Amino acid sequence: GGKGGKGGKGGSIAILKKGLQYAGVLPGGKWSNDKNALCVQGLPADTTSCDLYEIFAPFGAMPSGGAWAMCHDDGSCKGIGFINYIDAEPCQNAMNTLHGTMMPDGTTLRVMPKGQSNRSKGKGEGKW
Repeated sequence: GGKGGKGGKGGSIAILKKGLQYAGVLPGGKWSNDKNALCVQGLPADTTSCDLYEIFAPFGAMPSGGAWAMCHDDGSCKGIGFINYIDAEPCQNAMNTLHGTMMPDGTTLRVMPKGQSNRSKGKGEGKW
């Protein structure tokens, strides 16, 4: 049996994912290296973690849970998300490619290393 369909008696996919992550059997392990992590600001309210994964994963390998949208209690995105890569090169490529992308509403997507923010000293907007 088991051809397509609605699934069987396996329980919840969320429980399966948590178990695999907890066991440490997924390549990339757990989110542990802020060195290859990005902060994404200026995201629309309907952004999900899945959306971030679909945008950022083509740049390179990510650990399980490597794309995460910060959400309000009602499920809407707070405008901020985090991305984690296993290696530095895709992290740099994603940042160089996507930082400054013009959004449909005219605002600009900001993609920067995690830990940096637009709250730095001074009021300059500069690109880096």
